[in-house]
Amino acid sequence: MSVTWKLHDSISRATALAFYLLIAGFFSIVALLGLVEQLFIENLMLPLLSLVLVKSCLVVSLGFTAVVFQWRKLTWLAAVLLLGITVEAVLLEDDLQQQAFSGIPLPILSGLLLLSAAVLLVPVQVKFSNWLWRLLAFCTVSYGCYLQLSLWLPNVSGQIQTPFSSSLIPVMFIAGGIALALRQHFALTCAGWPSRSTLIAILMFQAGYCVWFTLTVYDVKYETRLAEQKVQRITSQVQQQLRFSQSLFERAQARWQLVNAAQRNDFMLADLEALSRSYELIYGAIVYDQQANPLHKVGEADYFQQQGLLSNAAILAWIKEPNPRFTLASNSASMNTQHPMLMLRLSIAVNDDDNRVVVVLINLKNTLIIDTAEPGAQLKIYLEVLPDVLLSADEQSFHQASLQALQKRYQYYFKITPSDTDWNGSAFYVFVSDMSDLQARSRLHQIVLWVALVFCCTFVLAADRTRQLNREKGKLSRLAKFDDITGLFRRDAFYQAIESAPLEQYVLPQAMIFIDLDGFKPINDSFGHEVGDRLLAEIALRIRALVGEQTLLARFSGDEFLVYIPDCDAAAAEALAKKVLFQLAQPSSATGFNVYLTASIGIVINTEEGKSSQLLTQLADVAMSYAKQAGGDTYRFYQQSMAENYRHIMAMRNRLQAALDAKQLEVFYQPVIDFITGKVVAVESLVRWQDQGRYISPAEFIPIAEQTGQIIQLGEQVTEIVLRDLRDEPQLASLSAAINVSSQQLRRYDYVQFLDNALSHFAIAPERICVELTESALLEGQSNAFLLPERIKQLGCLLALDDFGTGFSSLSYLYRLPADTIKLDRSFTQDLLSDAKQRKIVEMIVNTCKQIGKIVVIEGVETPDMARLCKELGCDRVQGYYYARPMALADLLIYLEEQQI
Repeated sequence: MSVTWKLHDSISRATALAFYLLIAGFFSIVALLGLVEQLFIENLMLPLLSLVLVKSCLVVSLGFTAVVFQWRKLTWLAAVLLLGITVEAVLLEDDLQQQAFSGIPLPILSGLLLLSAAVLLVPVQVKFSNWLWRLLAFCTVSYGCYLQLSLWLPNVSGQIQTPFSSSLIPVMFIAGGIALALRQHFALTCAGWPSRSTLIAILMFQAGYCVWFTLTVYDVKYETRLAEQKVQRITSQVQQQLRFSQSLFERAQARWQLVNAAQRNDFMLADLEALSRSYELIYGAIVYDQQANPLHKVGEADYFQQQGLLSNAAILAWIKEPNPRFTLASNSASMNTQHPMLMLRLSIAVNDDDNRVVVVLINLKNTLIIDTAEPGAQLKIYLEVLPDVLLSADEQSFHQASLQALQKRYQYYFKITPSDTDWNGSAFYVFVSDMSDLQARSRLHQIVLWVALVFCCTFVLAADRTRQLNREKGKLSRLAKFDDITGLFRRDAFYQAIESAPLEQYVLPQAMIFIDLDGFKPINDSFGHEVGDRLLAEIALRIRALVGEQTLLARFSGDEFLVYIPDCDAAAAEALAKKVLFQLAQPSSATGFNVYLTASIGIVINTEEGKSSQLLTQLADVAMSYAKQAGGDTYRFYQQSMAENYRHIMAMRNRLQAALDAKQLEVFYQPVIDFITGKVVAVESLVRWQDQGRYISPAEFIPIAEQTGQIIQLGEQVTEIVLRDLRDEPQLASLSAAINVSSQQLRRYDYVQFLDNALSHFAIAPERICVELTESALLEGQSNAFLLPERIKQLGCLLALDDFGTGFSSLSYLYRLPADTIKLDRSFTQDLLSDAKQRKIVEMIVNTCKQIGKIVVIEGVETPDMARLCKELGCDRVQGYYYARPMALADLLIYLEEQQI
């Protein structure tokens, strides 16, 4: 038996279709929830799936579902849409492709989309289509496995992907590739609605994906809230620092107003010096006159003045504004330096005619930076101070950068504009710099998908196995009830149908008809069982056509049929039997050539209530056996005398078996006399059975033993008794013993091998045993009639052809068979004295045997005249009642002793 594994041995076509539809449903729910994300879920820090992949999932689900349902137009539409998505992906700007494809490189994504479109466009009937399906399945699974390794072994790939999409896409690719392979291997199609178990599995897996989607959205929203909170803290700090600075100088302004005018200028400068030294938040200050001329510089203001950061026209115009309120402005020129600053403007009257403007330079870096040790993803927050200038809020590495440079460095970012009404500043950009924590959580989320997929696949397999078991159960139930060749009832189901029939159908009289085909076994042996089965099926159809669909009909055994007909008298049953015989006699061409059949039919008419269907079958079988004995091609009605004879045979069979088991059989011996010497030269062993105080004639129990197979056990016991007597009795040392062998012994097992073993066991020389075979035994026992005699002679035993003249009696056997002895049947001796022609025949046979060296033994010699005539005809040996009757061993020993005297 081949041990090659085949996919069909493990997965049925229904299971493969269920898995394929399961994955198609998976892609559809991914697309559906992807659209929900795009339309209704806003302000996520990281996208789950890009719009390109959402559209791809939707079209792939639609197209590959259409393939199995054979919706050609929809399949072509899906292929065209995939081509459109591919073109759209190629035309995207390079800096947008990474996010648009969820990290999948453009060549891989476009290649898979084009291959999918080709698979959908090429008809499945085209041979090339199979290679496309295989290639797409291989590429999809291979890339899915690569992504799976990249997720769990980050060092495998340096490719940056969205953490959560990177946990989803490998599952989609691997499962989708397997589904494609199953579609190609099984050539899956679906004509109707999927099975209920398939729909349940699809819904369960979609529910599993919804769980993944919910967990993922929750995590992304959680990270988004953390980022927003962090931005809000930065915003609050900046506002707080600015309010503090404003409050600080409002108090300073109030103090300055309390000082007399003559000392106010000096007091103000001293105060500004002290404030610049005391607060890192303040770089310094510059005092301007009303024409924006710098009068005094405090702290680092002189440095910034020299760098030209305070001398552009916009700043000077802002200083000259006649606005007594505190105003705040950013210094654009400083934003590209390492000292970005804000400017706080306030007016102070030195005397009644002279107003001064104080510009306080505020350190924006110290205002912006806060503690960045936060849970969740590693984020980089930048404040947009100019359209293309961003300042980091990282105390470890404060720097400025352009938005374009940051976009190239960090793949994922989002923009937050504080909603605080007091905030009039610019927007913040939040960049995801380290996604290792998110990757770890995405791996846990992916386990949800794999568990859901494995569970649903197990559910599909279990449901399919349950369906298969139910089908097998139904098939076995049908096989137990109906014959697989003819479609008729089996025996037990037939009886059960009779017993369970409604009472109104149980109408007397009832007919049970037993039909047995004549000579059907040679057809099986000659033409094979396949031809025999076809013939039986045709015969069943013929009988069914005669009895009608409502009549109970069964195949009883190999070539036997039963018909049960309620409310049927003898005349109707006889008419039906004649029709059956006529129909069966018609030639059958079901085998490819004409076959002619006959049947033996037994009929029993039941007129009494209470008789079981099994009993009626038994009685019909008895009647059938009488029809068979009558030569076949006829029918017989059951008679009471048939049953008595049948019971007699069964009783004898049972008693014979008991005798065999108890080894109660005896062997009698009849001496064989040599005509020339007058002495005993051999004995023939004859079985005897004493039952209930009397000996049963062998002619009565031997045929029964041959019919039932008991002849094998009987023959073995006789052989062992003869060999034991030859071993144990010295007086038999000079004699050979003949053992009769039945045709059943030759046909049913290897008798020669048994004899060889028995001779070795009892240590008897083979030449002391003469095996007696009849012509019929040779022809029935072996397809080659001369093979068995040769084996007996090779064993060393003598061989005798018994009852010559009663069988085919071909003289050619005398030459061809290696027999040592020819025994003429007693049918030759009955009329030997009165029939001259009989004498001539015997004389011819004897002369022929002598010429070819055969010993002639004549049986049934009962008178002196007959003995004298046989001697005159030239017979070598004789046996019969005139010389000695068959006798027990003890009597034989006495007889031999008397012969010696």
